[in-house]
Amino acid sequence: MDTTVLAINHIVKTQGVCGGAARIDGTRLTVDWIVGQMVYAGRTLAEMVEDYAHIPLTPAQIHAALAYYYDHQADIDVLIGESEAQLVEIQHPGYVTAREAAELLGLAHESRQVARLSRQGVLRGRKVANRWLISRASIEAYRNTERKPGPRTA
Repeated sequence: MDTTVLAINHIVKTQGVCGGAARIDGTRLTVDWIVGQMVYAGRTLAEMVEDYAHIPLTPAQIHAALAYYYDHQADIDVLIGESEAQLVEIQHPGYVTAREAAELLGLAHESRQVARLSRQGVLRGRKVANRWLISRASIEAYRNTERKPGPRTA
């Protein structure tokens, strides 16, 4: 895969990663996600750094994402609008968050297994703005199979 380093430090676009959207280099955090959290949801720089300390996300990376947004505002606003429309479309009783799905399946909420099962088509889910939303019906169907998540037993 070819990675294009843009004129702004910390921001890259890679075909096939996050749909080719501009993102913070070394992460899957897209510029539209950062902007959505900070500009539209009112999160502070300190909150973002703290919430993503495990990456770790730096203030410089966040500022770079915001600078990229202001240089490409119309394009990023379209992505944010599309994500919001998708969230509204699927936020109903038939879908749960990946964290809720993990709880229903008896997995640790930090587990990446729900996302992996969704990518494999085992669970019916959609990734919207860096969040997995999973169909309750597919969770129930999976729970009723003999194939269970977790460590294999001998």
